[in-house]
Amino acid sequence: SQKGRYRQGAMVTALDLSSLNSRLSREGAQSGAITASLIWNDPSDLDLYAFVKRNGQAHTDQIFYGHKKAAGGYLDVDMNVRETGKSFSLEPVENIFWKTPPGGAYRIVVRNAGTKTSDTKWDGQFNNHKRDIEFKVFLNKDGEIEEFAGTWKGNGSTPEIEAFTFDIEGSGDIPGTGGGGNFIVFPPEDAKTTFKELCAKHDVPFSMGGGYYAVARKEKIQSGKEMLLQHLETDNFTIGGKKCRDALDWPEGEVNKGPGDILEGHRLFVQSTSANRAIPPGTHVLFEVDDAVYEKYRKTHHIEAEAHTSGTAGMTAAAKAKAKAEAKASPKKAAVKRKAEDEPEPKAKAKAKAKAKAKASLAGKKIVFTGTLSTKRADATAAAKAAGATVLSDVSGNMDILVAGPGAGAKMAKAEGLGKEVWDEDKFKSAAGL
Repeated sequence: SQKGRYRQGAMVTALDLSSLNSRLSREGAQSGAITASLIWNDPSDLDLYAFVKRNGQAHTDQIFYGHKKAAGGYLDVDMNVRETGKSFSLEPVENIFWKTPPGGAYRIVVRNAGTKTSDTKWDGQFNNHKRDIEFKVFLNKDGEIEEFAGTWKGNGSTPEIEAFTFDIEGSGDIPGTGGGGNFIVFPPEDAKTTFKELCAKHDVPFSMGGGYYAVARKEKIQSGKEMLLQHLETDNFTIGGKKCRDALDWPEGEVNKGPGDILEGHRLFVQSTSANRAIPPGTHVLFEVDDAVYEKYRKTHHIEAEAHTSGTAGMTAAAKAKAKAEAKASPKKAAVKRKAEDEPEPKAKAKAKAKAKAKASLAGKKIVFTGTLSTKRADATAAAKAAGATVLSDVSGNMDILVAGPGAGAKMAKAEGLGKEVWDEDKFKSAAGL
């Protein structure tokens, strides 16, 4: 498999249905009554978008990397944000599905978040910054498959390429649990309450499975429970019980966990399907709501972290202060990912500039090594320390950089869940002067 790495000499696969099915299976992608999937053979970060103007609604919902769940649909596979890790491949795929699509006008488009170029990586096959990138979009509607073949032009002549437009009859209401992945977090109550009482207080309609409570004390969490892991600084959510467990490095099955077992700077919400579930005092509550309710309450969407409901695993007072200062000084992850690429500089100048920048960023940082590196681990550790870095053994909120080689597993998932910077070995060696 090419998932997460590049195999030298690997044959480029065709952009056909067989390749699509192989990639979807590799990534564990889901499907529904409507499924839109994008494939391409390139390290660049193409993105699949869906725009849905639901019947009876004045606005248009968007599903994309920055809002993965909307209009009853879900972007469950998003690849090639970085150049390493489990979500990188030279045979990538992205996937959006609707289990029960609402009525409305649908538009499926492709955009390019960044063309990745290197003279040394990937056997030098992708060294032209202005190259064309061929892709194919597949639309599966109740078993009937349509294909769209397109080419992203390297001259940047268009901001997006439209693959499909179609209409779905019926109500624009979103069926099932919640309302399209719009999350509202309400602050704790001073007294014991219930989901039903909270819904009445905040004028929020309760939907079966749409209510979640924050883990505020040690408790048993059953296997199969749906969960949401909120990153308090960025307000990004890890969605799904399995993905939350992977990010927290928790095993399958029933676990007994509390805030001390949750990553620092995060809050974990567990789903409850009972309107009359008792909510203890001091417990945050999350509701998944429709667009109208979300717009009404979006000003309460960002809630300040509090020690009894935010994760404390591995956290010290000094680390918390440092993380907060760095978060304020750093741009948001999405903005970093989507920043338009500059025109390439002359190679010698660009190389010197990148090396100087990397050295500056390594000094004073705490790093962790994982996966297989060509450099001996002892030599890499010594070089890192000589460059002013501290080498840690495990991924935590105190870490700044994960240096990942092929075979990176749980540590990579945990680092990505924390929003930490991930370097490949080449970048580390440049920074450390190897």
